[in-house]
Amino acid sequence: MSNGGMDWERIVRENGRGMLRLAIRIVGSSDSAEEVVQDAFLNAYQYEQRNKVRNWGGLLHRFVVNGALDHLRKQRTTVSLPESGPASSAEDPARLAEVRELTDELRRGIARLPRQQAEVFCLSDLGGKSNCQIAESLGINEGAVATTLHKARRQIMILMARLSRTE
Repeated sequence: MSNGGMDWERIVRENGRGMLRLAIRIVGSSDSAEEVVQDAFLNAYQYEQRNKVRNWGGLLHRFVVNGALDHLRKQRTTVSLPESGPASSAEDPARLAEVRELTDELRRGIARLPRQQAEVFCLSDLGGKSNCQIAESLGINEGAVATTLHKARRQIMILMARLSRTE
């Protein structure tokens, strides 16, 4: 269906799976990720009613990342591994528990970052976007993306180092 010249079926078809994979990587739950993605598409639809959209992928990435980060900040409890995680029936249960704990700590760490750092980190390290793509999506320059990403990674490394010292 089309609205105002926009082909929503095409937009969903071209972006839906990628947005869902990104949301799962961030929130770790298919059900929560589906909710985040649905909200992102609704927000994009509402945004398009008021503004011209030049980059649907970038806009949707931003809405998915922000929705997923909001979900993590509200949740504040442990979550399961992402579906694409390393779990297998042949894997050592102790190792699997360790990976789950680290994954949960990483998610909590991301949720504690300032919004722009979390957004840039997720788009880069979980979404596989280049600094150029992130800059375009967020409306900032590539230098700001690089600096923000460096700060976010440093904060995550500090958090993970603290965690390894307490074990």
